[in-house]
Amino acid sequence: MFETKTNVKLHDTDAAGVVFFANYFRIAHTAFEALMTSIGVSLDYIIREADYLILIAHADADYDRPLLLGEKITISMKTESIGESSFVLIYDFRDSAGKIAAKVRTVHVAVDKNRAEKIPLPEKVRIGLESLK
Repeated sequence: MFETKTNVKLHDTDAAGVVFFANYFRIAHTAFEALMTSIGVSLDYIIREADYLILIAHADADYDRPLLLGEKITISMKTESIGESSFVLIYDFRDSAGKIAAKVRTVHVAVDKNRAEKIPLPEKVRIGLESLK
């Protein structure tokens, strides 16, 4: 499992000071960037140097309780599954009391940067994701 912490910021919220539903995906993507850096395959490296991309093919979310402006939150991530060319990540958003406030699920696929076709997951990515099960 991988964890990262942040505070709910003003730009994350709606007029009531509650995280706006679409911003869970933005926060999740920031956590994804941190995860990829932690396994030695930063998105900067992938975009600038690698011959592949890791794209999001699907995303969904479930919301259980509101997260409020200024609240300290923890995002815990784990690998749900790893396929030949894709993987699924689960993100648990926990409030300051440690209770799950939301769950996000993203499906990622590896594609050849030039041909835009699915390719097998690069070995370094696969090994890093295996450590999160």
